[in-house]
Amino acid sequence: MTKPLEHMLSPMITHRLVPQTLNQNDIILMEKIRQQKSDLLNQRLDRSQIELVRPDVVDSWLRSYSYGLDFCDYNYGPVMDQPALQERMREKELLLQSADPYIGQLETMLANAECIILLSDEQGAMLRVIEGSQLLQQQNRRFNLVPGSIWNEETIGTSAHGITLVQGTPMQICGPEHYCEKYDHISCSSAPIFDINHNMAGTLCIVTPSFNHQSSQSLGLVVSMAWAVQNQFHLALNNELLSITLEATDEAIITINRSGMIVKANVVARRMFNYIDQELTGIHVDTLLGQQPLLASVLESGQPLFDAEIEVENLNQGLAIRSAQPLKDHAGHNFGCVITLKKINRIRTMENRRAGLETRFSFDKIIGSSPQLLRVTETARKFAGLEANILIQGESGTGKEMFAQAIHNASRPQGSFVAVNCAAIPKTLIESELFGYEGGSFTGAERQGRPGKLELAHGGTLFLDEIGDMPLELQPVLLRVLEEKKVMRVGGNRYIPVDFRLITATNKNLPVQVENGQFRKDLYYRLQVLKIDIPALKERGADIIQLARYFMASIAHRQQIPVPILSDLASLQLLHYDWPGNVRQLENAMLYAINICQDGIINPRDLPEEIRDTLASALPPGKAVKAESNLSLKEMERIMIAQTLAQVNNKISEAAVLLGMSRSTLYRKLKEYKLTKPERA
Repeated sequence: MTKPLEHMLSPMITHRLVPQTLNQNDIILMEKIRQQKSDLLNQRLDRSQIELVRPDVVDSWLRSYSYGLDFCDYNYGPVMDQPALQERMREKELLLQSADPYIGQLETMLANAECIILLSDEQGAMLRVIEGSQLLQQQNRRFNLVPGSIWNEETIGTSAHGITLVQGTPMQICGPEHYCEKYDHISCSSAPIFDINHNMAGTLCIVTPSFNHQSSQSLGLVVSMAWAVQNQFHLALNNELLSITLEATDEAIITINRSGMIVKANVVARRMFNYIDQELTGIHVDTLLGQQPLLASVLESGQPLFDAEIEVENLNQGLAIRSAQPLKDHAGHNFGCVITLKKINRIRTMENRRAGLETRFSFDKIIGSSPQLLRVTETARKFAGLEANILIQGESGTGKEMFAQAIHNASRPQGSFVAVNCAAIPKTLIESELFGYEGGSFTGAERQGRPGKLELAHGGTLFLDEIGDMPLELQPVLLRVLEEKKVMRVGGNRYIPVDFRLITATNKNLPVQVENGQFRKDLYYRLQVLKIDIPALKERGADIIQLARYFMASIAHRQQIPVPILSDLASLQLLHYDWPGNVRQLENAMLYAINICQDGIINPRDLPEEIRDTLASALPPGKAVKAESNLSLKEMERIMIAQTLAQVNNKISEAAVLLGMSRSTLYRKLKEYKLTKPERA
C-alpha cells in the first residue's frame, strides 16, 4: 500500500530538517492534540472535526479504544515466556540473520544519538531491543519493553510500528499522537518488512525519548534500512527454497562453476558418491565423474544437454544425465551449469527402450485454452489422483496418448510408462508381447525368455491404445490379470505379481462392439470405470491457431530457421477446416506450409490442397478466395464469428470465450453483420 509522504510524517516535525528543541508553538500543538484525543474518546468530538491529526492516527485511536485500553494509564504489552520466545526466535531465524548486520550498522550510525532500535515480527512481538546507553536502559524499564514484549494496537494502543503492522506502510508518530498519554514525550519512526509473497514479516523501528530528537530524515533512514533488510531476507528465503527444492527430488543435482568446481550438491548426490571421503563442495567434477567431454562442451558452448548416458569408473555404474543446464548472467555469459543425474538400471533400461517408454507430456504441456479442452484436462487431473482404470475416447489424432502420459506423470512418475498399440501388433504376436514368454516356448523365441509389456509396466502405467482391436480370445486373459494382479508368461508355469495403472484408449464405439459380440461386456465395464472424452480439433476453436503457432515454432527450431508469420487469411482457413485428422493432421500441415512458404509468411496458397479452398462456401457472393487481399478484416471477422457460432450451436457465452471478446461485443457484431438475432438470456 502506497501513501503520500504527509500521511507518514508526523505534523509535529513535518517541517523539521534536523532535530531541534521544542518551542512554544510545539507545546501548544501538543496540548491541542492531547485535548482532541480526549474529546474524541470521551465522545465530545466527532472524528470529522479533528484537523490536527492524520486520519490514519485517528482510526488507530478508535481501534485502540475499542480494545478496551485506557489512554490515561500505562498499557504494558504482555511478555512471552522464555520457551515461547526461543521458539519464536527459531521461526524467525532467517529474518534475524538478514536484519542483524543492518541493525549493527544503525547502532553505529546512531551511537551519539539517544535512541532505541526495535525489530518486531508480524504480530508486534519484539525480536531485538537495542538500547543505545545506560540512561535509555533505565528509562526503558518503565515501559517494560524487552525481547518477547508484544506491542501492537491491541496491547499498548497507537504507536508507529503498530500502525505499520495494520497498514503495511512506513509511519512516524510523535508525542501525544500515541494513544497512551504516558508516551507523550517519545517519538517513533517505523517501516515494514515483507516476505517474498508480500506478506508482513516484521517491522524496523527507531524510538527516541523525546520527539524533538527526530526529523523527516529519521523516517527516511529507517525506511532505507528496512528495504535493505527486506532485500537480504528475500535472498535468504529464495536460497532456502532452492535448498529445499534440491533436497526434495530423488535425483542427484550438482552445481558447478565455469572451472568445473562443485559449488553445491544435494543429499542424493552426496549419497550417490559416498565413496568420496570428503565434502563434494569444493572438488572438481572430474573427481566424481572422470573426464566427460559432454559436460565440458556445455561449459564451453553454453548449450544445454539432455538425456545422455555416461560411464563412471569409480562407481562401476552407468549414469543418465537428465539435463545439464548452463547458468548465464544477465549479459548471457556462461558461469557454470546445473547437472541432474540418475543411476541407470541397465536391464530395465534396455527393455524400456524396446517398449518405447519415454514420456514427454504433462498436464502443463497440453496446449489449448478452449472451454472444451479445459474441462477435459481438469477431469483428467482429478482422475490422475485415483487408482481406477481409465478409458480415453476420441478420434484419431486428438492426443489420447498425450493425456495418458500426463496422467502417468501426475500419478506414477517414478514408474515405467509402457505403451502398446493393439492394432499395430499382428494377432499371432500380441499374446507374447503383452504377457511375455518363457525360453523355448515357440519357434523363434529367445532362449532366455522375455518379459511382456504387463511385467514391464510393474510399478508404472500400462497404456493399451486401440483397445477395440484386441483379439477377442485374449480379452478374458487380460480381464483375469486385472482381477488377480498377476500374470503368467506364455509357456510358463508360475504367476508373476504385477502392479500397474491401466489406461486404455479407442476411437471406436465400444458399446456397439459389445452389442455385436466383438468386445466382452465384462472387460468393457472393467476398463471404463473412469471415462475421458477428448474433443475433436474442429470443436476447439481458437486452439487451432494456438497449436498451429506452437508447431510452427517447434518445426522452425528443429530446422534451425526463423519462425514464419501466419497470415490472417491463412488463420481463417485453418479455423474453417474440419480437421478429420485432428492435431496430427494440423502438425503435418504446418510442416508442409513452413517448407513451402516464401518471405517468412504463410499464406493460404502455402497450405495443403485439402485445406486451401475451404472458405469458398463461407464467403459472401462474388468474393474470390485465390487473392489474399480480396477479403477485408471485417469480412474475415464475419466469417470467423459465423464459423464459431455454428461450432457451438449458437451458444453466445461459449462463442464469446472462443473468440476472445465480451458477450456485449459479440451481440453488437452479430447485429452489425446481420448474422443472427439471438434472444438475450
